[in-house]
Amino acid sequence: MNLLHQLLLNMLIVITPVMLYHLFWIDRLQHVNVRTNQIIVTVICTVASLVSMMHPFELSPGYLFDFRLIPLALCFFYAGPLPALGVAAIIMAYHWKSERLGLHTLPISLGFNLILLWYCKRRIADAVRLLNTATAAALGFVLSLITAFVALFTLWQEHIPVTGYFFLFFASFSLIHSFTAGLVVYIIRQIKRNIDMRKQLQHNDKMNMLSELAASFAHEIRNPMTVARGFVQMMRQNDLAEDKRQIYSQMVLEEVDKAQAIINDYLSFAKPQLEEIELVDAKPLILQTVQTLQSYADLRGVSVEMHLQDKLMISANPDKFAQCIMHLCKNGIEAMPGGGKLQIVGVLQNQTVCIDIIDQGIGMTQDEVGRLGTPFYSTRGKGTGLGMMVTYRAIQNIHGRIDVTSEVGKGTCFSILIPSLHSSTYH
Repeated sequence: MNLLHQLLLNMLIVITPVMLYHLFWIDRLQHVNVRTNQIIVTVICTVASLVSMMHPFELSPGYLFDFRLIPLALCFFYAGPLPALGVAAIIMAYHWKSERLGLHTLPISLGFNLILLWYCKRRIADAVRLLNTATAAALGFVLSLITAFVALFTLWQEHIPVTGYFFLFFASFSLIHSFTAGLVVYIIRQIKRNIDMRKQLQHNDKMNMLSELAASFAHEIRNPMTVARGFVQMMRQNDLAEDKRQIYSQMVLEEVDKAQAIINDYLSFAKPQLEEIELVDAKPLILQTVQTLQSYADLRGVSVEMHLQDKLMISANPDKFAQCIMHLCKNGIEAMPGGGKLQIVGVLQNQTVCIDIIDQGIGMTQDEVGRLGTPFYSTRGKGTGLGMMVTYRAIQNIHGRIDVTSEVGKGTCFSILIPSLHSSTYH
Protein backbone atom coordinates (compact mmCIF):
# COMPACT_ATOMS: atom_id res chain seq x y z
CA MET A 1 0.00 0.00 0.00
CA ASN A 2 2.92 2.33 0.74
CA LEU A 3 4.30 1.58 -2.74
CA LEU A 4 1.00 2.60 -4.34
CA HIS A 5 0.95 5.85 -2.36
CA GLN A 6 4.47 6.69 -3.52
CA LEU A 7 3.60 5.94 -7.14
CA LEU A 8 0.51 8.16 -6.98
CA LEU A 9 2.52 10.91 -5.28
CA ASN A 10 5.05 10.84 -8.12
CA MET A 11 2.22 10.99 -10.63
CA LEU A 12 0.85 14.10 -8.88
CA ILE A 13 4.33 15.66 -8.78
CA VAL A 14 4.65 15.30 -12.57
CA ILE A 15 1.14 16.52 -13.42
CA THR A 16 1.00 19.56 -11.10
CA PRO A 17 3.73 21.67 -12.81
CA VAL A 18 2.07 21.06 -16.19
CA MET A 19 -1.25 22.33 -14.85
CA LEU A 20 0.38 25.33 -13.18
CA TYR A 21 2.27 26.20 -16.36
CA HIS A 22 -0.88 26.39 -18.43
CA LEU A 23 -2.81 28.06 -15.61
CA PHE A 24 -0.42 31.00 -15.34
CA TRP A 25 0.73 31.19 -18.98
CA ILE A 26 -2.42 30.30 -20.94
CA ASP A 27 -3.07 33.96 -21.86
CA ARG A 28 0.60 34.81 -22.39
CA LEU A 29 1.71 32.02 -24.70
CA GLN A 30 1.02 34.06 -27.84
CA HIS A 31 3.18 36.92 -26.49
CA VAL A 32 6.17 34.73 -25.48
CA ASN A 33 8.90 33.97 -27.99
CA VAL A 34 10.14 30.45 -28.64
CA ARG A 35 13.38 30.90 -26.68
CA THR A 36 11.59 32.13 -23.56
CA ASN A 37 9.07 29.31 -23.79
CA GLN A 38 11.88 26.75 -24.02
CA ILE A 39 13.51 28.17 -20.90
CA ILE A 40 10.22 28.03 -18.99
CA VAL A 41 9.55 24.43 -20.06
CA THR A 42 13.11 23.42 -19.13
CA VAL A 43 12.86 24.97 -15.67
CA ILE A 44 9.50 23.32 -15.01
CA CYS A 45 10.73 19.90 -16.16
CA THR A 46 13.88 20.27 -14.05
CA VAL A 47 11.89 21.14 -10.95
CA ALA A 48 9.46 18.26 -11.57
CA SER A 49 12.36 15.80 -11.97
CA LEU A 50 14.11 16.97 -8.79
CA VAL A 51 10.92 16.94 -6.68
CA SER A 52 10.13 13.46 -8.00
CA MET A 53 13.63 12.30 -7.00
CA MET A 54 13.05 13.74 -3.53
CA HIS A 55 10.08 11.38 -3.06
CA PRO A 56 11.31 8.01 -4.38
CA PHE A 57 10.01 4.53 -3.73
CA GLU A 58 12.37 1.72 -2.74
CA LEU A 59 12.79 -1.66 -4.41
CA SER A 60 15.45 -2.83 -1.98
CA PRO A 61 17.77 -0.98 0.43
CA GLY A 62 19.59 1.70 -1.56
CA TYR A 63 17.71 1.10 -4.84
CA LEU A 64 15.32 4.03 -5.26
CA PHE A 65 13.10 4.78 -8.26
CA ASP A 66 10.87 7.66 -9.33
CA PHE A 67 9.18 9.32 -12.34
CA ARG A 68 12.06 11.62 -13.33
CA LEU A 69 12.04 10.29 -16.89
CA ILE A 70 8.60 11.70 -17.70
CA PRO A 71 9.65 15.38 -17.23
CA LEU A 72 12.85 14.54 -19.11
CA ALA A 73 10.83 13.20 -22.06
CA LEU A 74 8.48 16.22 -21.98
CA CYS A 75 11.48 18.54 -22.06
CA PHE A 76 12.95 16.60 -25.00
CA PHE A 77 9.76 16.91 -27.08
CA TYR A 78 8.52 20.38 -26.06
CA ALA A 79 11.83 22.23 -25.50
CA GLY A 80 14.38 20.30 -27.58
CA PRO A 81 17.33 17.89 -27.20
CA LEU A 82 19.80 20.42 -25.78
CA PRO A 83 17.54 21.52 -22.88
CA ALA A 84 16.82 17.83 -22.23
CA LEU A 85 20.55 17.17 -21.95
CA GLY A 86 20.71 19.95 -19.36
CA VAL A 87 17.90 18.32 -17.37
CA ALA A 88 19.72 14.97 -17.59
CA ALA A 89 22.92 16.59 -16.29
CA ILE A 90 21.04 18.07 -13.32
CA ILE A 91 19.51 14.65 -12.60
CA MET A 92 23.01 13.16 -12.60
CA ALA A 93 24.32 15.90 -10.30
CA TYR A 94 21.49 15.44 -7.81
CA HIS A 95 21.92 11.66 -7.89
CA TRP A 96 25.63 12.05 -7.17
CA LYS A 97 24.98 14.66 -4.44
CA SER A 98 22.51 12.41 -2.64
CA GLU A 99 25.05 9.53 -2.77
CA ARG A 100 22.56 6.97 -4.02
CA LEU A 101 23.56 3.51 -5.17
CA GLY A 102 23.75 2.70 -8.85
CA LEU A 103 25.59 5.84 -9.85
CA HIS A 104 27.60 3.91 -12.47
CA THR A 105 24.39 2.59 -14.10
CA LEU A 106 22.56 5.91 -14.17
CA PRO A 107 24.49 7.29 -17.19
CA ILE A 108 23.74 4.04 -19.04
CA SER A 109 20.04 4.29 -18.23
CA LEU A 110 19.84 7.97 -19.17
CA GLY A 111 21.85 7.30 -22.32
CA PHE A 112 19.45 4.59 -23.49
CA ASN A 113 16.47 6.79 -22.67
CA LEU A 114 17.86 9.82 -24.54
CA ILE A 115 18.70 7.66 -27.58
CA LEU A 116 15.14 6.30 -27.56
CA LEU A 117 13.69 9.79 -27.31
CA TRP A 118 15.95 11.07 -30.09
CA TYR A 119 14.94 8.15 -32.31
CA CYS A 120 11.22 8.79 -31.70
CA LYS A 121 11.61 12.49 -32.39
CA ARG A 122 13.47 11.79 -35.64
CA ARG A 123 10.91 9.22 -36.80
CA ILE A 124 7.96 11.57 -36.21
CA ALA A 125 7.96 14.56 -38.56
CA ASP A 126 5.98 16.78 -36.23
CA ALA A 127 6.62 15.18 -32.86
CA VAL A 128 4.83 17.72 -30.71
CA ARG A 129 1.66 17.64 -32.81
CA LEU A 130 1.61 13.87 -33.31
CA LEU A 131 2.58 12.92 -29.75
CA ASN A 132 -0.86 11.72 -28.76
CA THR A 133 -2.01 9.99 -25.60
CA ALA A 134 -1.49 6.43 -26.86
CA THR A 135 1.99 7.18 -28.20
CA ALA A 136 2.99 8.89 -24.96
CA ALA A 137 1.68 5.98 -22.87
CA ALA A 138 3.61 3.48 -25.02
CA LEU A 139 6.75 5.59 -24.77
CA GLY A 140 6.33 5.84 -20.99
CA PHE A 141 5.98 2.07 -20.82
CA VAL A 142 9.18 1.53 -22.83
CA LEU A 143 11.09 4.00 -20.65
CA SER A 144 9.96 2.12 -17.54
CA LEU A 145 11.07 -1.18 -19.12
CA ILE A 146 14.54 0.27 -19.72
CA THR A 147 14.66 1.23 -16.05
CA ALA A 148 13.55 -2.29 -15.08
CA PHE A 149 16.21 -3.96 -17.25
CA VAL A 150 18.94 -1.71 -15.86
CA ALA A 151 17.77 -2.52 -12.31
CA LEU A 152 17.71 -6.23 -13.14
CA PHE A 153 21.24 -6.01 -14.55
CA THR A 154 22.44 -4.18 -11.42
CA LEU A 155 20.92 -6.79 -9.10
CA TRP A 156 22.46 -9.59 -11.13
CA GLN A 157 25.87 -7.86 -11.14
CA GLU A 158 25.79 -7.49 -7.34
CA HIS A 159 24.50 -11.06 -6.83
CA ILE A 160 21.23 -9.97 -5.26
CA PRO A 161 18.49 -12.59 -5.73
CA VAL A 162 15.52 -11.58 -7.85
CA THR A 163 12.24 -12.40 -6.14
CA GLY A 164 8.61 -12.17 -7.18
CA TYR A 165 8.44 -8.78 -5.45
CA PHE A 166 10.76 -7.39 -8.15
CA PHE A 167 8.29 -8.27 -10.90
CA LEU A 168 5.32 -7.03 -8.87
CA PHE A 169 7.17 -3.79 -8.17
CA PHE A 170 8.05 -3.07 -11.78
CA ALA A 171 4.65 -4.21 -13.04
CA SER A 172 3.01 -1.52 -10.87
CA PHE A 173 5.78 0.94 -11.72
CA SER A 174 5.41 0.40 -15.48
CA LEU A 175 1.62 0.62 -15.49
CA ILE A 176 1.43 3.84 -13.49
CA HIS A 177 4.47 5.31 -15.29
CA SER A 178 2.79 4.61 -18.63
CA PHE A 179 -0.54 5.96 -17.43
CA THR A 180 1.09 9.14 -16.08
CA ALA A 181 2.95 9.81 -19.35
CA GLY A 182 -0.26 9.39 -21.36
CA LEU A 183 -2.26 11.50 -18.90
CA VAL A 184 0.24 14.39 -18.99
CA VAL A 185 0.25 14.49 -22.78
CA TYR A 186 -3.55 14.23 -22.83
CA ILE A 187 -3.80 17.22 -20.47
CA ILE A 188 -1.36 19.25 -22.60
CA ARG A 189 -3.21 18.44 -25.83
CA GLN A 190 -6.60 19.14 -24.26
CA ILE A 191 -5.44 22.52 -22.93
CA LYS A 192 -4.02 23.43 -26.34
CA ARG A 193 -7.25 22.34 -28.00
CA ASN A 194 -9.22 24.54 -25.61
CA ILE A 195 -6.91 27.48 -26.37
CA ASP A 196 -7.38 26.98 -30.12
CA MET A 197 -11.15 26.73 -29.69
CA ARG A 198 -11.22 29.91 -27.64
CA LYS A 199 -9.14 31.75 -30.24
CA GLN A 200 -11.48 30.54 -32.97
CA LEU A 201 -14.52 31.66 -31.00
CA GLN A 202 -12.92 35.06 -30.39
CA HIS A 203 -12.14 35.38 -34.09
CA ASN A 204 -15.70 34.41 -35.02
CA ASP A 205 -17.10 36.91 -32.51
CA LYS A 206 -14.92 39.66 -33.96
CA MET A 207 -16.00 38.86 -37.50
CA ASN A 208 -19.67 38.74 -36.48
CA MET A 209 -19.30 42.04 -34.66
CA LEU A 210 -17.64 43.62 -37.69
CA SER A 211 -20.40 42.39 -39.99
CA GLU A 212 -23.13 43.60 -37.62
CA LEU A 213 -21.35 46.92 -37.19
CA ALA A 214 -21.11 47.38 -40.96
CA ALA A 215 -24.77 46.46 -41.45
CA SER A 216 -25.86 48.72 -38.62
CA PHE A 217 -23.76 51.62 -39.89
CA ALA A 218 -25.15 51.21 -43.41
CA HIS A 219 -28.71 51.10 -42.07
CA GLU A 220 -28.27 54.17 -39.87
CA ILE A 221 -26.66 56.20 -42.66
CA ARG A 222 -29.08 55.07 -45.36
CA ASN A 223 -32.14 56.54 -43.65
CA PRO A 224 -31.07 60.22 -43.62
CA MET A 225 -29.38 59.85 -47.01
CA THR A 226 -32.58 58.45 -48.53
CA VAL A 227 -34.61 61.33 -47.11
CA ALA A 228 -32.03 63.90 -48.30
CA ARG A 229 -31.99 62.37 -51.78
CA GLY A 230 -35.80 62.58 -51.98
CA PHE A 231 -35.79 66.27 -51.07
CA VAL A 232 -33.00 66.98 -53.59
CA GLN A 233 -35.07 65.33 -56.33
CA MET A 234 -38.07 67.45 -55.39
CA MET A 235 -35.93 70.60 -55.47
CA ARG A 236 -35.04 69.87 -59.11
CA GLN A 237 -38.62 70.55 -60.18
CA ASN A 238 -38.77 73.72 -62.27
CA ASP A 239 -42.19 74.80 -61.05
CA LEU A 240 -41.32 74.43 -57.32
CA ALA A 241 -42.13 77.50 -55.27
CA GLU A 242 -39.20 79.35 -53.72
CA ASP A 243 -40.51 79.04 -50.16
CA LYS A 244 -40.81 75.25 -50.51
CA ARG A 245 -37.35 75.13 -52.04
CA GLN A 246 -35.99 76.84 -48.92
CA ILE A 247 -37.86 74.43 -46.66
CA TYR A 248 -36.56 71.43 -48.57
CA SER A 249 -33.02 72.83 -48.48
CA GLN A 250 -33.23 73.15 -44.70
CA MET A 251 -34.53 69.58 -44.42
CA VAL A 252 -31.66 68.29 -46.56
CA LEU A 253 -29.18 70.04 -44.26
CA GLU A 254 -30.87 68.55 -41.21
CA GLU A 255 -30.67 65.03 -42.63
CA VAL A 256 -27.01 65.52 -43.57
CA ASP A 257 -26.35 66.74 -40.02
CA LYS A 258 -28.02 63.57 -38.69
CA ALA A 259 -25.76 61.42 -40.86
CA GLN A 260 -22.73 63.37 -39.70
CA ALA A 261 -23.76 62.93 -36.05
CA ILE A 262 -24.08 59.16 -36.60
CA ILE A 263 -20.61 59.04 -38.17
CA ASN A 264 -19.17 61.03 -35.26
CA ASP A 265 -20.74 58.59 -32.78
CA TYR A 266 -19.21 55.62 -34.55
CA LEU A 267 -15.82 57.31 -34.67
CA SER A 268 -16.10 58.17 -30.97
CA PHE A 269 -16.69 54.52 -30.20
CA ALA A 270 -14.07 53.10 -32.58
CA LYS A 271 -11.32 55.68 -31.94
CA PRO A 272 -12.04 57.68 -28.80
CA GLN A 273 -10.19 60.98 -28.77
CA LEU A 274 -8.41 62.11 -25.61
CA GLU A 275 -7.59 65.61 -26.85
CA GLU A 276 -8.96 68.72 -25.16
CA ILE A 277 -9.10 67.15 -21.71
CA GLU A 278 -9.35 69.89 -19.14
CA LEU A 279 -10.31 70.58 -15.57
CA VAL A 280 -14.03 71.38 -15.51
CA ASP A 281 -16.79 71.83 -12.98
CA ALA A 282 -19.43 69.19 -13.64
CA LYS A 283 -22.28 71.20 -12.06
CA PRO A 284 -22.68 73.92 -14.74
CA LEU A 285 -22.33 71.31 -17.48
CA ILE A 286 -25.13 69.25 -15.97
CA LEU A 287 -27.33 72.33 -15.52
CA GLN A 288 -26.80 73.36 -19.12
CA THR A 289 -27.51 69.87 -20.42
CA VAL A 290 -30.72 69.50 -18.39
CA GLN A 291 -31.89 72.91 -19.58
CA THR A 292 -31.52 71.69 -23.16
CA LEU A 293 -33.66 68.63 -22.35
CA GLN A 294 -36.28 70.52 -20.34
CA SER A 295 -38.76 70.93 -23.21
CA TYR A 296 -38.37 67.25 -24.13
CA ALA A 297 -39.07 66.25 -20.52
CA ASP A 298 -42.12 68.56 -20.31
CA LEU A 299 -43.51 67.06 -23.50
CA ARG A 300 -43.39 63.60 -21.90
CA GLY A 301 -44.75 64.71 -18.55
CA VAL A 302 -41.46 64.24 -16.68
CA SER A 303 -40.35 66.63 -13.96
CA VAL A 304 -36.62 67.05 -13.34
CA GLU A 305 -35.16 67.59 -9.88
CA MET A 306 -31.50 68.40 -9.30
CA HIS A 307 -29.43 68.36 -6.13
CA LEU A 308 -25.87 69.29 -7.06
CA GLN A 309 -23.02 70.31 -4.80
CA ASP A 310 -20.67 73.07 -5.83
CA LYS A 311 -17.17 72.47 -7.20
CA LEU A 312 -17.60 69.01 -8.67
CA MET A 313 -14.18 69.22 -10.34
CA ILE A 314 -13.26 66.51 -12.83
CA SER A 315 -10.77 66.07 -15.66
CA ALA A 316 -12.79 65.55 -18.84
CA ASN A 317 -13.71 66.79 -22.27
CA PRO A 318 -16.67 69.14 -21.61
CA ASP A 319 -18.52 68.22 -24.81
CA LYS A 320 -18.10 64.47 -24.31
CA PHE A 321 -19.14 64.66 -20.67
CA ALA A 322 -22.23 66.73 -21.54
CA GLN A 323 -23.06 64.18 -24.25
CA CYS A 324 -22.93 61.35 -21.68
CA ILE A 325 -25.20 63.23 -19.25
CA MET A 326 -27.64 64.04 -22.04
CA HIS A 327 -27.80 60.44 -23.21
CA LEU A 328 -28.40 59.02 -19.72
CA CYS A 329 -31.00 61.68 -18.90
CA LYS A 330 -32.77 61.12 -22.20
CA ASN A 331 -32.83 57.38 -21.55
CA GLY A 332 -34.31 58.06 -18.11
CA ILE A 333 -37.03 60.28 -19.60
CA GLU A 334 -37.90 57.73 -22.27
CA ALA A 335 -38.06 55.00 -19.61
CA MET A 336 -41.12 56.79 -18.13
CA PRO A 337 -43.73 56.76 -20.95
CA GLY A 338 -46.47 57.70 -18.50
CA GLY A 339 -44.51 60.54 -16.91
CA GLY A 340 -42.72 60.68 -13.60
CA LYS A 341 -39.77 62.27 -11.85
CA LEU A 342 -36.12 62.30 -12.92
CA GLN A 343 -33.64 63.03 -10.15
CA ILE A 344 -30.04 64.14 -10.70
CA VAL A 345 -27.83 64.10 -7.61
CA GLY A 346 -24.19 65.19 -7.64
CA VAL A 347 -21.95 64.96 -4.56
CA LEU A 348 -18.25 64.70 -3.73
CA GLN A 349 -17.35 61.62 -1.66
CA ASN A 350 -13.83 60.40 -0.86
CA GLN A 351 -12.22 62.40 -3.67
CA THR A 352 -14.74 60.97 -6.12
CA VAL A 353 -17.48 62.89 -7.94
CA CYS A 354 -20.65 60.80 -7.76
CA ILE A 355 -23.47 61.69 -10.14
CA ASP A 356 -26.70 59.70 -9.80
CA ILE A 357 -29.39 59.84 -12.50
CA ILE A 358 -32.52 58.24 -11.05
CA ASP A 359 -35.77 57.57 -12.90
CA GLN A 360 -39.08 56.01 -11.93
CA GLY A 361 -39.40 54.05 -15.14
CA ILE A 362 -40.01 50.49 -16.14
CA GLY A 363 -36.65 49.28 -14.82
CA MET A 364 -34.49 46.42 -16.07
CA THR A 365 -33.67 42.86 -15.14
CA GLN A 366 -30.18 41.88 -13.97
CA ASP A 367 -29.51 40.30 -17.37
CA GLU A 368 -30.43 43.55 -19.14
CA VAL A 369 -28.25 45.56 -16.75
CA GLY A 370 -25.31 43.24 -17.44
CA ARG A 371 -25.64 43.76 -21.20
CA LEU A 372 -25.67 47.54 -21.05
CA GLY A 373 -22.80 49.08 -22.95
CA THR A 374 -22.31 46.03 -25.18
CA PRO A 375 -22.54 46.38 -28.95
CA PHE A 376 -25.97 46.30 -30.61
CA TYR A 377 -27.97 46.05 -27.40
CA SER A 378 -30.78 48.46 -26.63
CA THR A 379 -33.61 48.10 -24.12
CA ARG A 380 -35.86 50.36 -26.20
CA GLY A 381 -36.32 47.79 -28.94
CA LYS A 382 -34.92 50.12 -31.61
CA GLY A 383 -31.53 51.53 -32.41
CA THR A 384 -28.15 49.88 -32.09
CA GLY A 385 -27.24 50.74 -28.51
CA LEU A 386 -24.41 52.85 -29.85
CA GLY A 387 -25.20 55.80 -27.57
CA MET A 388 -24.73 53.69 -24.45
CA MET A 389 -21.49 52.23 -25.82
CA VAL A 390 -20.13 55.71 -26.49
CA THR A 391 -21.19 56.80 -23.00
CA TYR A 392 -19.44 53.89 -21.29
CA ARG A 393 -16.31 54.41 -23.41
CA ALA A 394 -16.20 58.16 -22.71
CA ILE A 395 -16.50 57.65 -18.93
CA GLN A 396 -13.83 54.94 -18.97
CA ASN A 397 -11.47 57.24 -20.88
CA ILE A 398 -11.48 59.71 -17.97
CA HIS A 399 -10.80 56.85 -15.50
CA GLY A 400 -14.38 56.71 -14.28
CA ARG A 401 -17.01 54.00 -14.21
CA ILE A 402 -20.79 53.61 -14.43
CA ASP A 403 -22.68 51.52 -11.87
CA VAL A 404 -26.29 50.57 -12.61
CA THR A 405 -28.93 49.63 -10.06
CA SER A 406 -32.36 48.73 -11.39
CA GLU A 407 -35.55 46.95 -10.43
CA VAL A 408 -38.33 46.04 -12.79
CA GLY A 409 -41.35 48.28 -12.31
CA LYS A 410 -39.60 50.66 -9.88
CA GLY A 411 -36.89 52.41 -11.87
CA THR A 412 -33.19 52.66 -12.56
CA CYS A 413 -30.24 54.53 -11.08
CA PHE A 414 -27.16 55.26 -13.20
CA SER A 415 -24.23 56.20 -10.96
CA ILE A 416 -21.28 57.92 -12.63
CA LEU A 417 -18.13 57.78 -10.49
CA ILE A 418 -15.20 59.97 -11.60
CA PRO A 419 -12.00 60.80 -9.67
CA SER A 420 -12.07 64.41 -8.48
CA LEU A 421 -9.23 66.87 -9.07
CA HIS A 422 -8.58 70.12 -7.25
CA SER A 423 -7.58 73.04 -9.43
CA SER A 424 -4.26 73.42 -7.59
CA THR A 425 -3.25 69.83 -8.37
CA TYR A 426 -4.25 69.81 -12.03
CA HIS A 427 -1.50 69.81 -14.63
